[in-house]
Amino acid sequence: MKKIFEYKHYFYLLLALIGGGYTYYFMWQGVIESNGNFDVVDFVQSTWINNFYAKSLTLDFWTGAIAGTFFILVEGMRLGMKRIWMYLLLTVGIAFAFGFPLFLFMRELHIRNNKSMI
Repeated sequence: MKKIFEYKHYFYLLLALIGGGYTYYFMWQGVIESNGNFDVVDFVQSTWINNFYAKSLTLDFWTGAIAGTFFILVEGMRLGMKRIWMYLLLTVGIAFAFGFPLFLFMRELHIRNNKSMI
């Protein structure tokens, strides 16, 4: 069983690819549906006012995203990782579902490469 956890960084990479790919795919579907226009106000409102289920998921996402962003900053600095800002930009620019798992993937590689330091 311990051998399985040895490759967890690939699981994080897979999540990053799925999260980024699907998020971008559905965002572009919305742009196509609205005749090539991305309406930021419509996008934000659709997550808050459609129904209580949407509000629940939105609040869940934002709570996790804030905690994950804080984790990226604190853990990245604690481990002395370089270019922490890049993961924050990817999180905002593409998706939290892309930036956070990518950070976890790179964190695992950093820990593997610096085992003697930790």
